[in-house]
Amino acid sequence: MREHSRVALKEWAVADEALATGQIALLIRKGGIHEKQGDFGVDHREFWIFPTGWHQNPADLAEHLHPLLDALAPPPRGTVPFRVYAVVDDVYRVENTEVLDRLEGMHPLAPPAAHARFAYRDRPFVHALILRAHRLPEPVNLPDTLRYEGCVSWVELDKPLPTAALTPVLSDEDFATVKGEIIRRLGTEGVTRV
Repeated sequence: MREHSRVALKEWAVADEALATGQIALLIRKGGIHEKQGDFGVDHREFWIFPTGWHQNPADLAEHLHPLLDALAPPPRGTVPFRVYAVVDDVYRVENTEVLDRLEGMHPLAPPAAHARFAYRDRPFVHALILRAHRLPEPVNLPDTLRYEGCVSWVELDKPLPTAALTPVLSDEDFATVKGEIIRRLGTEGVTRV
């Protein structure tokens, strides 16, 4: 793991909470409106989660994560709290909705939202990112600047954040169990390792 990083991936605040509490270790990504050609690329293998409320819709959230919506306290005005650092363990390109359906409950999206991302821009696929999440004991709040705005996945932070105080959310054994279940559900048909 790097000693510090200024790379961040924008993700729903509720997904940040689910990663921080070990409820998920998988994200389904497609790409923001302003991504190059609408595609999401796994440009970085380690990054901070940039929690955001943009596009966070309870109807798009997996049912098992709904209780987290009430538990989330808004950050201090004009700040972004960083506490989850993710290391990409594996990435798969999912090109079959049956595979996507088998992953239900392992990621933060409700089935209709997952299918909408899959079909976005008539390009039928999504990326499934298996993440090893680490967390800080207390979040580091950075000013929310205009530079961070826009519908993009990746953000370069104004300053690098140190990773020394991070601890893994899941033990090695628990993470191996979760990853094994994700791999089992992915199967081999309609899936390409990236």
